[in-house]
Amino acid sequence: MAQRPFRTEESIAAELATRQRVVPLLKRHGFAVTGHHWTEHGIAITQVIDAERVGGAAVRMHVRLCWRRDGRNANESLYSAAQLRARLDQGSWEQTLENIAARHEREGFTHLLLVQDSTEGFVFAALVPSGQIPAIWQRQREVSDDLISRGLTGKMTKNHAANGSSPTLWLQDDRHLETPAVARVLWQWPGVINILALPRLDELEHDNDTFDDLVGAEQYFGRDQGQRIASFRSGYPRDPRVRAAVRARAKGHCERAGCDEHRDYPGFLDVHHILGIEVSDRVWTCVALCPNCHREAHFAPESADINEALRQFASRFAI
Repeated sequence: MAQRPFRTEESIAAELATRQRVVPLLKRHGFAVTGHHWTEHGIAITQVIDAERVGGAAVRMHVRLCWRRDGRNANESLYSAAQLRARLDQGSWEQTLENIAARHEREGFTHLLLVQDSTEGFVFAALVPSGQIPAIWQRQREVSDDLISRGLTGKMTKNHAANGSSPTLWLQDDRHLETPAVARVLWQWPGVINILALPRLDELEHDNDTFDDLVGAEQYFGRDQGQRIASFRSGYPRDPRVRAAVRARAKGHCERAGCDEHRDYPGFLDVHHILGIEVSDRVWTCVALCPNCHREAHFAPESADINEALRQFASRFAI
């Protein structure tokens, strides 16, 4: 029997197509790309992107793709993860993570960019500080061990982070009620940037519906005597129970510390998804904000700091 190839031509073509779309993704979300190259090592590819954020420092990203979503697995939309290394160095998890961090420092990488693509477009894009990779991986391993020991991972008995012989970072695991806790380690880690939650430079093109959180944020030039047409959009589902619970919790008060805005009538408060609707729609990742604070959470130069403070506040309501 002929040996099954490790990578199919379809898989390689899909990887190339995704990697070619990463730079446009970054540009759409405010990054000025100053350099881009990749090196092919057989069927493996090393992709490096140099860029600058508006008003931010220069970053050098090492791009890794998450497991492919192409419809082959009925549950593939429930999880997302990326292998950091195909196999262990000297049989040691800790040594492997140390070597990964050392390589990033040696080659000048400031960040690891984890990208989850799908047949419908990008699902996740996480910019992870290189120096935090070992600590994030270790914490995800600890959380996974705890869930497994308490029987909260169903039939799964293997640790998320220690995936076979491959150290792995998780961006999503919604296969069981408690397993999202593993991915939350990464998204809530200080310094990690959710790129898809950043403002888009082309707001009229909707690859995701982050800005649906903002009532009236879409500014069309408009016309009089318009003709009704059919419109189709892709987006992420929201649980109306989450919005209702967050608004009930706020009792008409903006939940941003230091804001005294309050109205008794319904509809005044917006529900803001701190990590982005594409990442999490939970009571403990959402806050009720007045319109002004909501726009600052999306557009202010200090939006990252604002959202970190909101995340710390909302995390108190985690189950």
